Amino acid sequence: MDNLAHMAMLSVRRVPELLIEQATSGRADVLGHTAATLVGQPLSRLCAPELPGQCNALRQQIEALGPGESSRLLWPLMRRDGSTRPHELLLTGAAPGELMTVCLVDLGAIAFAQALSDGENELLQMVATGQPLKAVLNRLTALIEAQFDGMFCSVMLLDSDGRQMHPGAGPRMPQSYLQLLDGLSIGPGVGSCGTAMAEDRTVIVEDIETDPLWAPYKALVAPHGFKACWSEPIHAAHQGVIGSFAMYYREQRRPGPDELTALRVASNLAGIAIDQARREDERRRAAEWLEEQVQARTAELLQAQQELVSSRKLAALGQLLAGIAHELNTPLSNALLSADVMREHSRVVADKLANHLPLRRQEMTDWTTQTAHAAQLVEHNVRRALQLISRFRQLTEDGGRATHARFLLREVAEQAWASVQHRLGVRHVQFICDLPESLAMDGYRDVLRQVLEQLFENACLHAFGGSAGQVRIGTAPAPAHHLMLEVRDNGGGMPRADLERAFEPFFTTRFGQGGSGLGLFVVHSLVENLLHGAIRLESQPGKGTVARVELPTAEAVKMAA
Repeated sequence: MDNLAHMAMLSVRRVPELLIEQATSGRADVLGHTAATLVGQPLSRLCAPELPGQCNALRQQIEALGPGESSRLLWPLMRRDGSTRPHELLLTGAAPGELMTVCLVDLGAIAFAQALSDGENELLQMVATGQPLKAVLNRLTALIEAQFDGMFCSVMLLDSDGRQMHPGAGPRMPQSYLQLLDGLSIGPGVGSCGTAMAEDRTVIVEDIETDPLWAPYKALVAPHGFKACWSEPIHAAHQGVIGSFAMYYREQRRPGPDELTALRVASNLAGIAIDQARREDERRRAAEWLEEQVQARTAELLQAQQELVSSRKLAALGQLLAGIAHELNTPLSNALLSADVMREHSRVVADKLANHLPLRRQEMTDWTTQTAHAAQLVEHNVRRALQLISRFRQLTEDGGRATHARFLLREVAEQAWASVQHRLGVRHVQFICDLPESLAMDGYRDVLRQVLEQLFENACLHAFGGSAGQVRIGTAPAPAHHLMLEVRDNGGGMPRADLERAFEPFFTTRFGQGGSGLGLFVVHSLVENLLHGAIRLESQPGKGTVARVELPTAEAVKMAA
């Protein structure tokens, strides 16, 4: 916010009349007066008439200042439209008859600009976090109404065909009045809002009773006491007019500079919110279409599964499809939203540069900060999507490449641990392998190694919380023609609620920390669908976790030395 825009400098001759000889301002006017009209006028012209002693008191303050002395005062001054605002006066004394400097700082304007800026940030935050459009627009009208006594605000939305309007927001407006406007066709002469949307221009109606734009609709508004209505068209990027923002008063009234500024700001914010909501709706419809396609494809795969019993992985893939679509949609939608926000902020800066408008350092700082934040969100969500895709690829490819062969179990377990240790860089976890060196079996070596890798990794990531611990693998008694492998840790264990959901796809206790929630689900799918076995977990908080993998293997025998 540029406070210099709300300052004015006066050169005042120190004579009894306190004549203004020069006036400059950060804006084009000084309290609504042009600089030229103030030259030669007494300083009392800026004093509020309802405070008759104000000018004498100000004159006494000035006369008390010696040459070169300064003083700071809080003083009410009157604008050209008759409104009174608090100002800070910085006085620099001068000898009698000489010129002295009076600096005026419009505290009311600064507070108003700050309120608009804070409101804008709040609304953009609501849009960025995906708040419902109705809630965003209701908050917008409340923020604007809070700045002006007696104001009522409404938002009208235009149909996609650009012909009819419908109420979008206006919680303080009479709802019976808004209902009468619902479905009304826009056009020249259709009140303030209908005309603003049809002609794409700001419409100011100071007196509804006499203005021809309202002639056919005076009976609609009269019961509610509204006498003035100003409307600004709402635009969306590359879509033209999509609605209007209106301000109502129950008195005949001409808008002041602050009200016109608020009208333009509100229209711009409403445009951003509506545009984003429509984009989100398009994404939702696309996701629904994708879901329908996924469901249709899933049905086809389930049918094919009956004919392709030997290909168990197709069944697992069919069960995953709906979850894949949902889980990928979340990070990609978040990345797209962040990109939209980044593009919108960049567009504002680009428009200023293209139109040779001044660009303040704070604006550039805000832009770079917002862009960096949005880029981080895009990167985080794209990485999340890539991680999910990697898990899906791992699930679909490994079984297809697996070959049936005879192998040593201890060798596979040690290779699996080495892979996990290299990938995670764990040094605080001790690995103990109790498998006999000669224990061998016929089966899918690579699939079993992947199962063990995931179980070891799960223990390292979840069991110890960064402290030292132990992971042990061995065998346990099993039914005839079966082999029971046990992977045991001495970590913190799992609560019952987590244990019951451990094999669910996309369930993770490390949400936001890189956990995909697919690890144990992949293990479960590989053990049951490819190894034709079973897996179960046992755990209690503070007593560690045991994963038992039961494999049917008549060939689990001691290899001859």
